[in-house]
Amino acid sequence: MSITLYGASLSPYVRKVRLALAFKGLDYEHIPVIPSSDEQPEEFTKNSPLGKIPLMHIDDMWLSDSSAILAYLERSRPETPLLSSDAKQAAQAIWYEAYGASHMVAIIGGHLFAELILAPAFFNRPSNLEEIELAKTVEIPGIFDYLESVLEDDYLVGNSLGHADICVGAPFVTMHHCGVECDSAKWPKTAAYIKRVTSDTVFQSIVQEEQKFLASMQG
Repeated sequence: MSITLYGASLSPYVRKVRLALAFKGLDYEHIPVIPSSDEQPEEFTKNSPLGKIPLMHIDDMWLSDSSAILAYLERSRPETPLLSSDAKQAAQAIWYEAYGASHMVAIIGGHLFAELILAPAFFNRPSNLEEIELAKTVEIPGIFDYLESVLEDDYLVGNSLGHADICVGAPFVTMHHCGVECDSAKWPKTAAYIKRVTSDTVFQSIVQEEQKFLASMQG
């Protein structure tokens, strides 16, 4: 059965799904879709109830929402699991997914990336410098503080790259696209963790593809 993914590659939610597909070694077709665009494939408008990305067509059904897609991939393609079979570890990973999808994306995607990159390039307006400064000086350091307090090993849950790391790592890629780094002097565990995860082979091909796209977009 073929898999088709609809969405903009720079979306952290789309990236999260692409990372899961890469981790599981699954081939798919990726059709770029910008949520606010007037030019969208008919099958997207018909099958994405909220008009949001990502949307996936898999096993003769349509799935909206990155978390729903990851849950389905985990159950339908269990050969390379992202979630631990241990109930406690699985619950922890799902918590980190919720933290990444809500708190991290709102800050890194909404206050930083949207204002720094999207506002001048797509929204045709000046960047909101106050929101960018707030993200850089208060909100993102708060994320670093939290992760520094919970990191006990090389990865968030268990001893290898998994569900939690893909879901938290996806918005950190967005952060890197904006030229923001984690100060290893202030947050040594978190800085090492971000570098470890985003340097993984699962991440790198997608990150490099996005970097080329951003470079072409910015001229």
